[in-house]
Amino acid sequence: MVARRQAEHFPALFSPFVIGGLELRNRLVMTAMGTRLSRNGLVGAADVAWLAERARGGAGLVVTGGQLAAPTAVVSNVPGPGNTSGLVEAFREAGVENQRARVDAVHRHGAKIIGQLVHQGRDLSARPGTTPHAVAVAPSAIRTPGGTDLPHELDAAEIHGLVTSFGRSARNLQAAGFDGIEVHAAHGYLIAQFLSPLANQRADAYGAASIRTRMRFLLDVLTEIRGRCGTQLPVGVRLSAEEEVPGGITLDDTLAFARVLQQCGLADYLSITLGVRGNYVKDHTTAPGAAVRQATVIKAATELPVIVAGRITTPELAEQILASGAADLVGMGRALIADPRLPMKAAAGASSSIRPCVGFVQDCRQFPGAVLCGVNASASREAAWSEFGPGPAVTPRRVVVAGGGPGGLEAARVAAERGHLVVLYERADTLGGQLALAARSPHRGELGGLVRYLEHEVQRLGVQVRTGLAATLERVRADCPDVVIVATGACPPAPGLPGAGIPVLGTWDVLRRDDLGGVSRALIVDDGTGFWPMCSAAERLAELGAQVEIVAPVPAIAANIPVESLAHLHRRLRSRGVIYSPFTRLAGVSGGVVLVADTVTGQERAIGTDLLVLQVPSVPVLPVADIGQGAQVYRIGDCRAPRRLSNAIFEANQVIRQLDQTALPLAAGQAAR
Repeated sequence: MVARRQAEHFPALFSPFVIGGLELRNRLVMTAMGTRLSRNGLVGAADVAWLAERARGGAGLVVTGGQLAAPTAVVSNVPGPGNTSGLVEAFREAGVENQRARVDAVHRHGAKIIGQLVHQGRDLSARPGTTPHAVAVAPSAIRTPGGTDLPHELDAAEIHGLVTSFGRSARNLQAAGFDGIEVHAAHGYLIAQFLSPLANQRADAYGAASIRTRMRFLLDVLTEIRGRCGTQLPVGVRLSAEEEVPGGITLDDTLAFARVLQQCGLADYLSITLGVRGNYVKDHTTAPGAAVRQATVIKAATELPVIVAGRITTPELAEQILASGAADLVGMGRALIADPRLPMKAAAGASSSIRPCVGFVQDCRQFPGAVLCGVNASASREAAWSEFGPGPAVTPRRVVVAGGGPGGLEAARVAAERGHLVVLYERADTLGGQLALAARSPHRGELGGLVRYLEHEVQRLGVQVRTGLAATLERVRADCPDVVIVATGACPPAPGLPGAGIPVLGTWDVLRRDDLGGVSRALIVDDGTGFWPMCSAAERLAELGAQVEIVAPVPAIAANIPVESLAHLHRRLRSRGVIYSPFTRLAGVSGGVVLVADTVTGQERAIGTDLLVLQVPSVPVLPVADIGQGAQVYRIGDCRAPRRLSNAIFEANQVIRQLDQTALPLAAGQAAR
């Protein structure tokens, strides 16, 4: 029955495929993602649960995050040994038994597993937490972009030692039961540094003189792996089709690499991606299927199977890519962080129930101890919060949710999924709250996908949704709830500046209003937050034709935007003539003139403008204190403290998942009484 449904809904995606003698149940590959879950270089229980969750969700092939192939790749912030990077050290034979645990977990759920080997090379010097105790190495003594130190230039003996270490690491993975090995030669890491003319200025046999000499280190590594592991173990190579930086690896280069790899017979497949560190993770401004064009060209030039990855977030797009012949397999990364059950749901024809990746690269790229997800609270918490459990609540309860923003919708969804009887109130006529407003921002429309998903799920699960109605004491009492979840959010107060002779708006007002097309000059005053509301307001006004200036009291404009989005945002704003004025605060307003002052020197200047926009901190929106009279009451999200989407999603799960307990811990949400 399952096979028939799979063929019916996505016949190409759910057809089997053989790669280097390894038979896969479908063509959906979970590509390598660093999770930072490991501790001191060893696989732990969290690593096992992370991969098991995605295998159980239906992926055909799981590729581990990059595992360190040599001791010189270890980041330590203390003298002596001590891996603080959160990456697994594949070169350690002592870690083989730990590795076997996650291999077995993936196999139990019917997927295959390939271990990726990596050495960051000169990029080690640009990683947070790196100190002089970690010495970066590279083909040439050229500083990595964003780094502070020159790397050590490898000599021939050191290169040979690295080759040997890659081979030893591969043999360890084979001993642990891995189904194959992937060599990371992309994203500007060590092997890619040898391949790239930007990083390799050597004049020896590993130098930049030709494609073959640039490839020699990669070919030596592959030869060593084959020598230690034999020819039956599938070996793949991950390549950046284009590094997307001036002077870096081009598509023509990668075509030449692919032809050599096919001719020498050392690789069983190619995994195609784009970019280098800082730009290889594509944000919401990048079109879906970012590397499909390049993969199509590479596939046409080689007989090696091709995996393509990069902003492939839906089974519909994956099916289209495979049906067009652009690639043999489709890789998904962040889409499987957002919803590990994506393959299973797609196979069952339930695409509308797939939790979407919205591509805003916040929690999944900041690594606060582990890779997290703004839309999936279970990410990196699989051991406790698996998407496949814990099943119906022991004691179903009557739950009232006050607020239909993302936190309230998520609380209603999780509660209904656990079997509780749920009523949700939203005083506005539509659902989504701040998230729906943020989706009105230029280039951020994908945020609306999460609203649509949550709306679909609460409807599917039978939640009683009452829009246009506030959760008043009388209404809540009439529902006789056992539990009340207060998710009423937060809102910035209306900005007030007595004496201003020009309109003064908040950043949210700019996103709400549709009558700002006549503004010729706008001044935006940030309070130092440097986050999306201010940036989106500036971008919207600039797109409407206004001359925009941003002032902020801090040293940098938009300092809290994720790095993968920051370059794109600056490019859009600066190309529209937006003026940046850091170290600047609002000093006063008189008529149509705004006075600003330098925060360091105190020097003042006057700015004439048609519109003044203020970034004002939000304040919690709370109902009457006794809304949950006689019930357990919990606040979640911004009505506890104005923060981010991920906090609201997390707290919704934390409260609902613990309702079976007789008393909820205070951390799950303070009582609103």
